[in-house]
Amino acid sequence: MTHSSSPSRRRFLRGAGGAALALPMLESLAADAQEIEHPPMRMAFTGIFYGFIPEYFFPTETGSDYAMPRLLQPMERHRQDFSIFSGLDHNLGGGHDATKYFLTGIPVHHAKGYSEANISVDQKAASHVGSATRYPSLVLGCHSNSSNHISWTKNGAQVRPISEPEALYRALFQKTNSEQLSTRRRNLQERQSILDLVREQAQSIEGKVANADREKLDQYFTSVRELEQKIEQSNIWLDTPKPSTDYPEPKGTGGMTLVEKAPIYYDLMALALQTDSTRVITLSFHELGKDSGGIAGVNSGYHSLSHHGKVREAMDELALIEGFFVEQYARFIDKLKDIREPNGQSLLENTMAVLGSGMSNGNSHSNRDLPTLLAGGGFAHGEHHHFARSGRSSVPLCNLYVTMLQRFGMEIDAFNTSNGNLSELLG
Repeated sequence: MTHSSSPSRRRFLRGAGGAALALPMLESLAADAQEIEHPPMRMAFTGIFYGFIPEYFFPTETGSDYAMPRLLQPMERHRQDFSIFSGLDHNLGGGHDATKYFLTGIPVHHAKGYSEANISVDQKAASHVGSATRYPSLVLGCHSNSSNHISWTKNGAQVRPISEPEALYRALFQKTNSEQLSTRRRNLQERQSILDLVREQAQSIEGKVANADREKLDQYFTSVRELEQKIEQSNIWLDTPKPSTDYPEPKGTGGMTLVEKAPIYYDLMALALQTDSTRVITLSFHELGKDSGGIAGVNSGYHSLSHHGKVREAMDELALIEGFFVEQYARFIDKLKDIREPNGQSLLENTMAVLGSGMSNGNSHSNRDLPTLLAGGGFAHGEHHHFARSGRSSVPLCNLYVTMLQRFGMEIDAFNTSNGNLSELLG
């Protein structure tokens, strides 16, 4: 994709309530003809920190003729647009500490044994996008716990999320005047100068360090390169106007309840994908925030409810929280289905949308048999796929990620702990 001053598809997209305008084939848009014919593939991940009650989440039947479980009732209208997976996980223990490896499969203390450390699938996909979009990826966190972010770089560092919808809105749509652009350009140049200096200093001692310190220095160089790539990305898009939208700018989201805030996140995620501001988005939920998140019927803490001890009343109250997360995901799928691409397809057909968790059962702190849904992306959906264990080992969840990365356009046959892909999704 080029970034010239000629008209392009993204400049014509407007997020008026999620509706897109189908463009006529104009000669001046000939450079974008291939993009219109073949819209880009996208990814969207939603991670839930405390998992889902297994008996409320997983169907008892496999295949397509399954009874929709209690928690997944909001997804009934999308039955043919998503797949349910059971029997997939990362063969990890660790309880809460392992939930942050939902998108990686590799604990940070095991990262040395892998060529890209414990990079997460969203950041792997973002590396493929590069500068084709303003943001290679967007990482979001609602009431985010600072130690449990689920996105990781190839340097083994957690990606800090955007923690408020109003900050996300500004990143996507806030316009800048000439004075602000000049300031940003100057700041980018200063940052690059600083990076040039620290790189020069590091290179001056590179030949003097002991072998024990060489790994640390290599990690340092990787971090410097990642920062340089971010500066290059910002420079490429600095003079390109952001898209316009009729969606109102959210105000005061820091004081909102979860019930008020979650729909705004999903609305802005749909707009970000529709306007091609990014093709990779990750959203994680950790806590409810104030007033039990504003979820009717919830009077206890989220964490304490996750340790329900199989007390039915506590399980039913926890199900209100987990059901809310599924309802919001289902609403997001609604929006993706309603938005039409310039070639007539729905945005959902070109978006792989995952809902899941790095924890399967909060009550027992289990990280096995992770609850995972995948909607959209043009896959063969409509079934519950169960994968049996081989001894003590599960089918790697990273096999699903390999399948998604391949659909995303990457020519790979492995990702982190994978041992294949999921051909079941290919029809």
